[in-house]
Amino acid sequence: MTGGGARRLAGVAVLASAWGLAAASILLAWRFELPAAPVAGTFLAPAPPAAQARFDDIGLTVAAVYAPLAAVLLVRRPQPVAVLLAVHAVGSGLAAFGVQYGLLAVDRGGLPGGALLAYAGGWAFVPGTFLTAVVPLLLLPGRRAALDRGLLCLVVTAAGVATVASLTQQGAGPLDNPLAPDWPWYQAMLPGAYGAAAAVTLCASTAVAVIVLKRALRSPRSQRYALIWLLVGHVFLTASYVVTVLPASLQLAAPLWVFGTIAPIVGQIFYPSAVLVMGLQHRLRGVDVTVSTVLTTSILAVLAATGYLLIVTAMETVGPPTPLAVFATAALVAIGLLPMRRLIRRRVDRLVYGDAGAPERLVDTLGAEVGEIATGADGLRALATALRATLRLGSVRLRVAADDAGGDGEHLGTTDVVVGDPRGTTTAFAVDGDPGVVLEVTGEVDGVPVGRRTTEAIADLGPVIGVVVRLAEASTALAEARRTAAEAQHAERRALRRELHDGLGPALSGAGFSLAAATNLLARGDRAAAEETAARVAELLEAQTATLARLARGGTTPVHDLDGELRRLVSALGAAGAAVRLVPGADPDLDPARAGILLRIAAEALLNAVRHAGAREVVVTLGGPGERLLCVQDDGRGLPDRRGAGVGLASMREWADEAGFRVGWDRPPGGGTRVSVHAAAVSPG
Repeated sequence: MTGGGARRLAGVAVLASAWGLAAASILLAWRFELPAAPVAGTFLAPAPPAAQARFDDIGLTVAAVYAPLAAVLLVRRPQPVAVLLAVHAVGSGLAAFGVQYGLLAVDRGGLPGGALLAYAGGWAFVPGTFLTAVVPLLLLPGRRAALDRGLLCLVVTAAGVATVASLTQQGAGPLDNPLAPDWPWYQAMLPGAYGAAAAVTLCASTAVAVIVLKRALRSPRSQRYALIWLLVGHVFLTASYVVTVLPASLQLAAPLWVFGTIAPIVGQIFYPSAVLVMGLQHRLRGVDVTVSTVLTTSILAVLAATGYLLIVTAMETVGPPTPLAVFATAALVAIGLLPMRRLIRRRVDRLVYGDAGAPERLVDTLGAEVGEIATGADGLRALATALRATLRLGSVRLRVAADDAGGDGEHLGTTDVVVGDPRGTTTAFAVDGDPGVVLEVTGEVDGVPVGRRTTEAIADLGPVIGVVVRLAEASTALAEARRTAAEAQHAERRALRRELHDGLGPALSGAGFSLAAATNLLARGDRAAAEETAARVAELLEAQTATLARLARGGTTPVHDLDGELRRLVSALGAAGAAVRLVPGADPDLDPARAGILLRIAAEALLNAVRHAGAREVVVTLGGPGERLLCVQDDGRGLPDRRGAGVGLASMREWADEAGFRVGWDRPPGGGTRVSVHAAAVSPG
């Protein structure tokens, strides 16, 4: 038999044994109308008879609740807690059956095993009852501290002592225990040993409650809720131990004894639920719907039984209740629980699914996880990571198709992010009714699909997910707009630099050279030539003033008479002393904007030759063979060591690229520099 088959067989055996014994106990009590109090002397616990009369009810409740709990744990996640709870469930069922069978044996006499089963009613529940005091220590995550290990050893020892004492004790009743040795000294010490073991267990259980409380206060919110359920249930179970410790001679008030017997039943509202969720952990996936439904139904049943028991107990203090009063009590309890079903279901969902069971906390957690929305894939990855952590998923995949700016619905591209390992059954969701956004998730356990509540939570979060996705897209668009604006600003600065360097710079240099020439002419007494030169300077400055005005308005400087502008430029620079001459050629058929760019390249080449290269002669040729538009050749010092260095050369390249020209410079035979501009739009070499 495989391991899985053996676990299933063990689970079925526990369930059948505990429920079978409990059902047989109820059947005997109903069929033969047996009294509530057990056979005298069969219980070693010092509780009063009124409290012992409730032990059978407690045993039935424990068998009914813990048997399926132990069976599920054995099948899904075998562990010490599962074995302990199985012992507790079967032992409680055996104790309940033993009480009724013992009563029947006394009433009828001669039943086989009557004495043995009657005393089993007083010892079969002891191991599980005592050991449940340390169940929380076995469920707490992390490594156990020395105190935890000490408490475990202490309670195991106390449970062993109490079990042996109950198993071998001989009570002063009508039945003799076949397992009790006839040693007076031994029988005399058993009540004290049992009481000491119970007192030690009570103290240990109190210490465990303190440990769970501290752990709950320090744990993250995702674990705290289950720990609180475990703590509340454990406190009620700890209170029930009072019945096994305090003797009847104390004459405590009846309500205190009733509370001690009801406390373990009330504890079943919280304790088994927390044990199941914490015991299964991620193996809860796939049975979460069943677990949630069973827990809700079980809690309602326990509340109904507790309410009924409390009301009937209160009625018995006045007198025996009539059948009509009992029926009315049951109906009243059922009606009173109807409004609580929704509240209990929400609390159970919160326990089973964590924050996924509380939509308001789920939104808070998701918002805290996502934080500031990043752009593009980073923002979507942050969202997917937050969803995976918040909903405890195996993987999350987000696919977002981007629409074009025109809004016609055409997808321009898809952003696809995956967080986690996408193995197992995949569930797809359309987010917020937008077909362009698809969310695909897998369960935390391979091969197990996501549960009902997780599906509902994702559906509830659809609008929130849609908003986060669109915010990430908006952040991307904003970042792109900022980048475009920065590039435009940078391009504008480059254009302004070229305008100032290539247009205004050469013009002002020419004006300076012309003024120097006018000064020389005045010194030689040629006043007419000096005035003519000054007039050209004034004309040039007036033209540059208009250029600056256009530059301030963001416009360009078109040239309609390229040949005439070149002649004025050559004349201005030639006055500086260098022999600058223009060789006429075919005027290129260029639009004014491109003609203006060609003029700027010529001005930059002339300025470099006159100012930087120390040229004695510069020849400007307009047009030429092939696709040549312009050639500027000088006899100066030649090109710099770093080819392409300097603002002037870079500006010529940028202007040429903008107009679709090809500009190049080389060293012609005989020295100097030659700058050529061609119409072919190819990258310059």
